[in-house]
Amino acid sequence: MTQAAVDLYVLDPDPQVVGQLRPGLASAGLHLAGSQANADQALPVLMSTCPEVVLIDVASSADIAFSVKKILLACPSSCIIVTGAGTPPATMSRAVASGARGFLIKPYTPADVFATIGEALEMARAVASHTQVQAVQQPAERARGTVVAVYSPKGGVGSTTVATNLAVALAARPKTSVALLDLDLQFGDIGAALDLRGANSVAEVVGHEDLTSDLIDETFVKHASGVRVLLAPDDLALVEGIDPDQVVRLLGQLRRHFDYVVADLWSSFEALTLGVLRTADRVLLVTTPELPSLRNVQRVLHATRADIHLDERALVVANRYPGKTGLSHADMSKAHRRDQSWPIAPRLASTRPDRASLPRPRVAGGARSGTARRRAGERSAQRGA
Repeated sequence: MTQAAVDLYVLDPDPQVVGQLRPGLASAGLHLAGSQANADQALPVLMSTCPEVVLIDVASSADIAFSVKKILLACPSSCIIVTGAGTPPATMSRAVASGARGFLIKPYTPADVFATIGEALEMARAVASHTQVQAVQQPAERARGTVVAVYSPKGGVGSTTVATNLAVALAARPKTSVALLDLDLQFGDIGAALDLRGANSVAEVVGHEDLTSDLIDETFVKHASGVRVLLAPDDLALVEGIDPDQVVRLLGQLRRHFDYVVADLWSSFEALTLGVLRTADRVLLVTTPELPSLRNVQRVLHATRADIHLDERALVVANRYPGKTGLSHADMSKAHRRDQSWPIAPRLASTRPDRASLPRPRVAGGARSGTARRRAGERSAQRGA
């Protein structure tokens, strides 16, 4: 049986490259799916078609590492080979670190290209095969849930609005479990936003060696949308005893129980916030279309660039757009000093999710679980000592 040709997409401003490669494509088992001089302009096509191999030249992109990441986020199975003439080693390293499977220095021959593509495909298939074997060998192990942190360095911009609506929207997906944590420990208002009350909070859940499904059922409040909510403590005296490291550990434990864990953070830039931002898979940085709020987001990205690398995991969400200041999408990108996509959250009149599409939330109360009572007693005894 003849093996299907592998789709190849070429991104190179030099028109001679495609002409040099074309005669040998068929014998190398490749099919030219398309070509473009500018990688940034080709991204929409690449992200929708996901060719198996992308040959991208450094000169075709303003930021080769960013282009590689962008393609791989949409097409994780694509093999990307980067080429360049006189390319600095630092640029090569960034491209490979972003996920490129190989790097070819110009001038090269078509044989060099085909050999590199063959090696990259062989390695990618070997990794995929190994991953499938592991999945078969461990069928009972639950997939690792995704932690999404919602944060703004400026209060009052709608972070809780974004967090609650995101959690409800995710829970609307078929067979999707979602946990929502109020990590604005002092003055969190997710309970008010979702019309929920509970006798237990973050203070009673952190620190458990084994976070069981029974404990989650006892301490998390269930919203009518299906979201399981862990509220902030009502008693401010409990906040001081909550260890930030234990909260971060709790997020890791919750990955085993939920498909998504959404953490709503307070605006303070301290140990708890930094720990959650570091462990999160994706971070939503919430702002409004106003220069002070945009400037604060830029400061956060700059402060975390060397350690937490938020640039690679963050989406900037412009809430209440368009604002009274009249800042446009282009103005916001300029203020952010980066040409990137700005996801725009709809302007909401309140912090409550859209009631038209949701059943009425259940107001949960009741006594604390036995485990929670014991832990609260232990903390009270420690404070008394």
